[in-house]
Amino acid sequence: MWTTIVTKFLTLLMPLVMLFNTGAVMQPSLSAADGVQITYDFDNDKAYSAAGTVTLKAEKDGEYDLYWGDGAGEVLAEKIGDYTVRFSEFATVSVDDGTGEKEIQEFTVIPDGAEKVMAFKNKRLVGQADLPDEKSGNEGEPSYLYGALSDVHFHRYYGHIGDDAKLTLPNSLNFLDLAGVSLVALSGDLTNSGEESSLALFNEYTSKYDFPVYTCMGNHDTRGDSVENGAWEKYINPGVYTDTLPQGVSDVSGRDFVYTPDGKDVFIFLSQYQWSYNSEDSEILTPDQLDWFERELEKYKDRTVYLFFHTFLPNMETGDQRTGEGNALSDKGACYDLVYTPGTADEIRFSELLKEYKNVIFFNGHSHYTFDMQEMNPVMNITDYDGETCTMVHIPSVSSPRKMEADSAGSSERYMRESQGYLVKVYDDRIVLQGVEFLRGLFLSYACYVIER
Repeated sequence: MWTTIVTKFLTLLMPLVMLFNTGAVMQPSLSAADGVQITYDFDNDKAYSAAGTVTLKAEKDGEYDLYWGDGAGEVLAEKIGDYTVRFSEFATVSVDDGTGEKEIQEFTVIPDGAEKVMAFKNKRLVGQADLPDEKSGNEGEPSYLYGALSDVHFHRYYGHIGDDAKLTLPNSLNFLDLAGVSLVALSGDLTNSGEESSLALFNEYTSKYDFPVYTCMGNHDTRGDSVENGAWEKYINPGVYTDTLPQGVSDVSGRDFVYTPDGKDVFIFLSQYQWSYNSEDSEILTPDQLDWFERELEKYKDRTVYLFFHTFLPNMETGDQRTGEGNALSDKGACYDLVYTPGTADEIRFSELLKEYKNVIFFNGHSHYTFDMQEMNPVMNITDYDGETCTMVHIPSVSSPRKMEADSAGSSERYMRESQGYLVKVYDDRIVLQGVEFLRGLFLSYACYVIER
């Protein structure tokens, strides 16, 4: 039902375009005995918004995977360069005693070209339903596209091929290049401990592309050569720290700067000051940085601002460090524990600014948590806390996403098993985020979102 993506080997250590998708192909067979009834109650009438509740009625209990389908009854796919990239399931519904339902995350998008909901059980098509006309259509051409990545971590994760980031970073950049992005933005952690060799590798790989690759500094980058020997300014964000600024770059202050690729939308790259967590004396943004940041937010308050800063915040409603965007809490109390310390002066001021300036879309990384952990915390990947804050978006690691189950006492590293980030499509009236699994060349429908402009 879809064309799988062929592996492209350049040389043994050169980047892959995509790795082969080994999942079984779904057979489009439908038997009356297995047929299911699909009911989709949408929360709103906004085009492309998937928010709502899907209900299945079936004669057989069990797990049913829901996919978006196109007008021809094929599982939805999108052309990326010469390749066909399919969309994964957008939900899994557990049917018990003949009925099951699933609430769809409020930001979830119905992708361009989707006209049907298709239900599969054990890889077999067992039911489908047409989407309402107002919920399907053609988005048209975006104004521009960009990639959003995080947590590369050269010299940290080693598998059978050596430093895994030497594969995962260029593999993701190849995918985004084929998609036609004009920028790749990162939320930091390029290194293990700020070593110059990691920054040199990042520069080596990213300089091969026609689009700029800009990033802020994460906690792992605040150590060693990166700050002590000026290696950050030498290798990262080429031209930004010189007298002759690249086109679109402005308002450089230390390692922080602004980039306006189209003269309209604004990217702010805000770097951490130091590795400092879990203490009442913690400080990862200085007062001078926050003064600069506030001036920039006020200057661009009438534009869409994409903020890239490494560390996510505690839950903005409850103050709980464990249950906010970017984090999750297992039944056994496990979570990501290097969080922005609540109640410190910089956390309070930073939080208040993100509540005031709701034109901001705040991209962060840090925990590495995989997109599918949204099942444990509905606001983990994206939220605006019911309109009380700007929109906050967590990016998993491109090199080593972490996975934690609901009954886990801890998380596991997923290096060379998963590599995740976003392809972002910018339209006049909305921004569409398409979660990508780069090693399989797959769009993750449950991590595809829409933000209204």
